[in-house]
Amino acid sequence: MKISLTKPQLKVSSSQARFRVLISGRRFGKTYLCITEMMKYATKPKQKIWYVAPTFKMAKEIVWANLKEMLNQFNWIEDINETSMTITIRQSNSTISLKGADNYDSLRGSGLDFLILDEFADIDKRAWFEVLRASVADTLGKVLMCGTPKGYGNWSYEMYLKGKQDNEWDSYQYTTIEGGMVSADEIEQAKQDIDIRTFRQEFEGTF
Repeated sequence: MKISLTKPQLKVSSSQARFRVLISGRRFGKTYLCITEMMKYATKPKQKIWYVAPTFKMAKEIVWANLKEMLNQFNWIEDINETSMTITIRQSNSTISLKGADNYDSLRGSGLDFLILDEFADIDKRAWFEVLRASVADTLGKVLMCGTPKGYGNWSYEMYLKGKQDNEWDSYQYTTIEGGMVSADEIEQAKQDIDIRTFRQEFEGTF
C-alpha cells in the first residue's frame, strides 16, 4: 500500500511554507490530501494534529471514516476514541483529532504541531484570528487551510492573498477538472444544470 498524489496535490504537499491555502473546485481530492498530510506529520514523534471543519458533525462526515480506513491499511492505529474522534498513532505516539469550529472558544489552550482548517470559508474567521492562530505560536506549527471559495467578501480571499504577498504563506487555486477525479463530460453537464455563478464557485474554484 502506497500513497499516490496527483500533480496538483503533490505541489501543495511539497510546499515548504508554514501556512498553505488551497482553494479548489469540488471533488478536487482535498479530503485525500488532508488525510495524507496528517499522516505525514503523524510519522514524527509526539505531534499534536488537529483537523477542524465548520462543525464537529461535518468533520465526522467529511473525513473520519476515510481517515480510519487509511490508517488501518497502514496498521498505524494504537488507540482510537470514537467519542472525541481522536486517534493515537503507533510508534510515533502522535495524535490526530477531529474538531468543529462551531464552538470555537472550546478550542483554546492547545499547542498544535499541525492544523488543518477544512471548508474554512464557512468557518467564523474569529476561530482563526482569536483562537487557533495562537495554538500554533509556541510550537511554530504548520497550517493548511482548504475549501471552495465564497466570494471576495469572505475572509478566505484575504487568506488566499496572503499566499501571494507573504513569504511564510503559499496559495494555490485549482479547478475541479485539474483534480483529475471528475470527467470533462460531467463538468460540462454540471455547467448546463446550474447557474454560472454557482458553477464558477463550485467547479472552477473562483472567488
